[in-house]
Order: sequence, then structure tokens, then C-alpha cells
Amino acid sequence: MTTGRRAPGSPAGDPGAPPDTLAGLTVTPDRPGHPSPADWRDEVLYSILIDRFEAGPRPVGYGDPADGDSRHGGTLSGVTGRLDYLRDLGVTTLLLSPVTRTTPDSYHGYAPVHLLAVDPYLGSLADLRELVDEAHRRGIRVVLDLVVNHAARIFEYEGGDDGWKGAAHPAPIGAWTVDFKPVELAVPEHFSRRGQIADWKDPDHAALGDFPPGYRRLATENPATRALLARIARWWLRETDADGVRLDAIRHLDPDFVRELTADLKGFAAATGKDDLLVLGEYSSTADGPIVDSLGLGFDSAYNYPEYRRQSWALHGAAPTRDLADSLATAADAFGPYLPRLVRFIDNHDVYRFLRDGEPDGRLRVALAFLMFSIGIPMLYYGTEQGFRQPTRRLERECSADRASPRNREDMFAAGRFVSASSAGDRFDTGSAMFRWTRTLIDVRRRFVALRRGDQIVRRSDPDGPGVYAFSRIHGDEEVIVVLNTADEPRRAVLETAGSWVDALDPGYAGGPPEVDVDGFGVRVLVRSGPR
Repeated sequence: MTTGRRAPGSPAGDPGAPPDTLAGLTVTPDRPGHPSPADWRDEVLYSILIDRFEAGPRPVGYGDPADGDSRHGGTLSGVTGRLDYLRDLGVTTLLLSPVTRTTPDSYHGYAPVHLLAVDPYLGSLADLRELVDEAHRRGIRVVLDLVVNHAARIFEYEGGDDGWKGAAHPAPIGAWTVDFKPVELAVPEHFSRRGQIADWKDPDHAALGDFPPGYRRLATENPATRALLARIARWWLRETDADGVRLDAIRHLDPDFVRELTADLKGFAAATGKDDLLVLGEYSSTADGPIVDSLGLGFDSAYNYPEYRRQSWALHGAAPTRDLADSLATAADAFGPYLPRLVRFIDNHDVYRFLRDGEPDGRLRVALAFLMFSIGIPMLYYGTEQGFRQPTRRLERECSADRASPRNREDMFAAGRFVSASSAGDRFDTGSAMFRWTRTLIDVRRRFVALRRGDQIVRRSDPDGPGVYAFSRIHGDEEVIVVLNTADEPRRAVLETAGSWVDALDPGYAGGPPEVDVDGFGVRVLVRSGPR
């Protein structure tokens, strides 16, 4: 095996000499862990792309900092320095992009080359531990993104052909190009070696193939590979005291491995006193069925991609709000008791930012209320609370001719050079209108248990275009009625309920059910002010 050369100007290795082998590593639950939340449905997640969030005092980039596909210098210590900003926003759980050592050009973290080391561009293991400790002191939990489905392009196939090679016989390796660690995994048998995916609709290609541009798939169908990866995952939990893990691209993981790993990690965490470790799966499916099947493998939660895709047009005012009601009915039928624990989002690092160029801010205000008050665990994507925009007019998830990334991965820090008009400068502005609005929504969600744990019943939706979408969240004797208006003009909602109500967002509002007036792009959160 040949060792890859360190890029000129790249940072030194992780202080503390990260281990290159699993031999001798302690992976037993021999220290107490930070306690889990009472209920993950109470949490508000915040997804951070570390390289783009905040640069620390000694940032080191790679390539052109104005190029969206280069490293820009965001660090773990930078995130630690912004924990008070996140606490002020109301965030309760951070979802970090992968922290393991990757190739220098892999700013996003999804091309690992050393599964036991923190990427030195981001900092050190000590920096990661400090981030988790400081977050815990502020009442914020941390979820790590564990990449266990593939490695970087660490070898070339014999003959140099990187196309799909079939599933019958693993292809021989011609040459290793990176010194992959830990050493126990750096053997051919731990990789599927079927070549790069040629047809994403073919189940064999999609499950067993290498990700473009040749990220080598780990052979999670091999029991020996599974055992090593589980040991690595336990080590990260022990070393960091993280509160949960995200597993990337679960459609490419062997189902038996997923079952074993989720049970293993939850058992390991429980032995430290962390009795509800969050295991979050990422499956970018358009249909509910594959997500339901993945939840049956032991995941606590998964990204609710199907509803995101069904709801996008209506939230942008390009389809009737009846689509929102129909989507909820479809999801409730498919997911059943899983639905309240699915992670809901309006944007993330793989899709367009919610606000498109030319759209009014009001659309995001309504979408954020929909995100915070609908059933499920809400996840914010960094910068959305500051109104970051995508330079496109498209409403579909993304288009290969108009990629979501990297324009959805802007620098948030003041010195950042990869920015748009919406993201330029220091964007940690706690006085901005969108930040204050987001903080208000999170605070209202915190105040009412029904908005966090309640069932959801649709009260009203418009069948012909943008307008009213009204629903109740009910938990025990507590009911909260949320009325959203996706139109840019005032609307009146007639609801089949009565009684005395007040608006948690506008205490001066004198109206109430059965007739509720809502401004264009308006939101009302109605709670009872007296007996039924």
C-alpha cells in the first residue's frame, strides 16, 4: 500500500496521535454519559456543515476559498464559539457534518480516509470533546454523522476501469492510492469492489456499487467488516459522549449490519446511562415504503424525505394547501406510530435552500412555522434562520443541470468568500427579522406540549390554490390550532370549533374560532383562554 502525500499547506496531524489500529483501543462503556432527553420529540435539531459555519482562530483552507467545492476553513472550535448564538436561537441538538479525516478536497466530510481520526482541517479530538462538553453545559445535545457505507477513492481497480463490474465476483484491486486507516480495514475483503454505480434504479448497482466519483463501498455484507465498523462506532461514542449518530445513505448498507449496529450502539450507550441514544437514518427516497422498511431495522428516526418532496410546491405557493393535508394523510397511513419521531425539514445540505431567488421572505416565515408546529422532529439547516437563498427559481428537489450544491453551502462567517447576497458578511445576527421570528416559533413550540408530542388533525385546507392550511395538535386536554396562510393576501378561515382562544404569536388579536383572519403569509397559533 502506498501512502498518499499531504497537500502543501495542509494542517498537521491531530494532536494526540490518533490511533492507526484498533488493537489495544478501549471500547467498553467505562464512563458515565450525558443523559438522553426525556423525549426526542421535544428537540429542535440544527444541521451544520462545519467547513462553512464558522472559522476558528487558525483556519486552514484548501484550494480557492471563493470556490464552492474547496475547503473554506470552518472548524470545530468555530462551532464551539457560536454555541451561545445557537442557544439564543433555541436549538437543542446539533447535527454535525462528518468529522473523520478525509481527503483534502472533501470539505463536506463524506470521503473518509482514517476512521479513527478527526480531520485536522477541522481540529482535533480534543476540540471535538470540548465542543460536546460545552454544548452539554448549555443544554444542547450533539449528534455525530458516522460514514460507514464507503471510504474515499482509496484504490484503483485493476486495468483502471471504474465502471460497474457486476455482482458475481469482486473486482481485483490494481493499486492502493491512499494509506487507509485503521489498518484492519485496509484489505480488499472489506470492500465490495463492484465498481462505480452505473444505474441507480438497479437494486444491485445502487446497493453494492461505489458512489461517484468512486468512493469505495465498504463490504457491510461481510460479518468481519461489520464487526470492525461497529467497534469503530462504539469508540466514537466512548471518546466524545455524543448523544446520537446519523448513518448516511442507509440504502447502501447491508440490512443485517444495520440491525446489528443500531442494537449494538444503543446497548453500549445505555450502559453509560444514555438510555435513548438517537440513531438517525438518511434515505433519500421519494416513496414512504423504503423509509418504513428502514425503520424496521432498528432506527429511531429517519429523514422524512417523502413528505418534503410532496409538500414543497404547496409551501412555495405553487400548489393548493390541500397537498399538505393529503401528504399528512399519506404519511400517517404509511408510518403509523413512527411518524412523530421522523425528522422533518424544509431544506438541507443535499437539496435547494427553501427560499429561492425572487421569493418574498414571507414564504419562509410560513414554512418555518409549518416546520416547527407540524408533527415530527424539526431540523433547521444552518443559515435558514438568517434567510439564506438559493440562486435558482426551480421548485423541484434539485436538477442535475442546476445542482443544489455547492450554492446551498455558503460560508456563514464574516471572512467567508463563498457567499451570495443573502449570506455575505457576518451572518450571526441575533437581531435580524428572520432570526427573531425563528426564535419566537421555537419558544412557542417549547411552551406547549401539544406542539411537540400531540397528534395532528387537519382542520382546513384550500383545494384550489395557495391559502389556508389549519390543523390542530392535541395532547391530552391541550389543543393548539395552527392556521397558516401561504397566499400573499389576507384570508379568513372558518373552523368547526368555538370557545375562547388567544393567539400565542399575537396576544392582541381579538378574533378567534369559528372565524379566523390571517394576513398574507400570516400565522396564528390559537390556544384556549377559558373553559370549552
